[in-house]
Formats: sequence, structure tokens, C-alpha cells
Amino acid sequence: MKRKLLLTLIACGTSLALCPALLAQDASPAPSTAAAGGGGQQGGRRGGGMSIDRLTTELTLTPDEVTKITPILSDFRTQVQTIRADTSLSQTDRMSKMKDARDTMTAAVNAILTPDQQTKFAALQAKRGRRGGGGGGGGGADSSPAASATP
Repeated sequence: MKRKLLLTLIACGTSLALCPALLAQDASPAPSTAAAGGGGQQGGRRGGGMSIDRLTTELTLTPDEVTKITPILSDFRTQVQTIRADTSLSQTDRMSKMKDARDTMTAAVNAILTPDQQTKFAALQAKRGRRGGGGGGGGGADSSPAASATP
């Protein structure tokens, strides 16, 4: 009886330990599309909502807009990776730098988008902020500059 209980507990523990790995595999299609834009694993992990393929679909981007936005997203992913890799930063400084990078990226993308696309982009960012939870209220801050940039 004890042996069955022990085996059951081990099986449950193993299942729980593998859950994050399975979730990471489920999210892997988004990073692979982001990789074409210079993303990579880290860009996809938190920035899955910012892949050029998703933006093209959601915002109905023209080829010219895609050409202009792709380097902006690539630069943003590079900045995020650099900030995450900088272990000398406190969490407050890291969050501040992330917010600055997001705000810069949002402003640059909004400068290219039409007013209708800006509204959709702000909604995508707000949705991503609620789902990701990584920035502690960063979703609201992201949608504000986008909404204020909309004429």
C-alpha cells in the first residue's frame, strides 16, 4: 500500500515538474515566427504578442509597414535581452528600463501606424499586459502612450 502511494506521489511530482516544459513547448510556434524578425526565445517568451507575423495579421499591416516595423521590434527584443542579462540592475531599475524600452518601441510603431491600427495595437498591448503579468501594471502604462498618440 505504501509502495503504491509512493509511486503515485512520484508520478504526480514528475507531472508537475514537467508542466512548465510542456507549456513552453506549446508557446514555441510564436517565438519561431518572431525569430524571423530577429527575435529568438526570449523575445517569444514574453513578447509573443509582438511578433511581426501576429502584428501583420491583427493590424493588417502593409508590406511597407512590415518593413519599417520589423527593425523596431528587433531592436526592442535586443534591448530586453540586454536588460535581462544585466545582473547589476536592481529589479526597480530593470522594470524602469523595460518600461522605457516599451514606451520607445510603442511610440516608434505608432508613428508608422494609421489611427485605426494604433487603436488595435493599444488593445493588443493591453491584452498582453494582463496576460503576461511580468511588469506589474505595465499593461496599463503601455496602453496609455498608445492611446494618447492616437489622434
